[in-house]
Amino acid sequence: MPCPVTPQPVHPAELLRRICVRPPYFALEHLHLDGQDLLAEVQAELPQSAELGPIQGAELSRHAAIAGLCVAALAQPDDQRRYYLAQRARYRGFVGDAPYGSRVTLRATLLGLTRREATARIQAVAGGQPLAEVEVQYTILTDNAFARLFRSRERPEFVAQTLDRMPLLPEGHVSHSGDTWRRHISEVPAAACAGHFERYPAMPVAILMGQLSQLAGLSLGEGQPFWIPQATVETQDFCWAGESVTFEAQATAAQEPLHHFACRAVASDRTVGQTQLTLQRRVSFE
Repeated sequence: MPCPVTPQPVHPAELLRRICVRPPYFALEHLHLDGQDLLAEVQAELPQSAELGPIQGAELSRHAAIAGLCVAALAQPDDQRRYYLAQRARYRGFVGDAPYGSRVTLRATLLGLTRREATARIQAVAGGQPLAEVEVQYTILTDNAFARLFRSRERPEFVAQTLDRMPLLPEGHVSHSGDTWRRHISEVPAAACAGHFERYPAMPVAILMGQLSQLAGLSLGEGQPFWIPQATVETQDFCWAGESVTFEAQATAAQEPLHHFACRAVASDRTVGQTQLTLQRRVSFE
């Protein structure tokens, strides 16, 4: 029988010179290559909310998307920096009993890679139990192509910051009318984009989607525990530092314990991202 292959450590510096994100947005730890798969560990940074599980679904998706682009970057024939821009994602979550803050192990598998696109599947496990599976499709841009496209958004003073973790967004103003809940933030601070991207401060998609899932959760009742069994995400544009942003979550259907929402984020007058989201009420783990 063939001997099992021992996972080989990957130094973060090897990845950081190939990818477009930086700490604190990049927070993968204990990186290893297991064959062609990338293994990493992460832990919740956000304060605990009404969402159940060891980490919020949107924060997990943030780390999963980074793990996915890292496994794509390691498969490239050179170490040139490229931008891997998440365009679409599918999330499937599972309920478990790992407490909030438990370490989560990610396994990122590269499903496809061309010069312009990549697809990765990321599986998350906590406490020995499946936590989520995320599939992400990326558009790939060279360093020069990204600079040409977004020259007007460049802020040379915005460089990698020595923060331990991502800052929280301002709470903003929350309102609701009928089945629709909204949160408006008058100006996205540059600090909330730390590590995404160097010289081009853009609000990470996962943080936008996290605002939407938490907003949808408010419609269930304040403090009502829930978890996310599934979601799909599409992005159309970036929300840049200094712009206003409005988050909108509209309830579309409900059949207890499942509640379905159509959500979007609008920066200035542009829809920058949309998600179809399902929340499931749950009072306690069984």
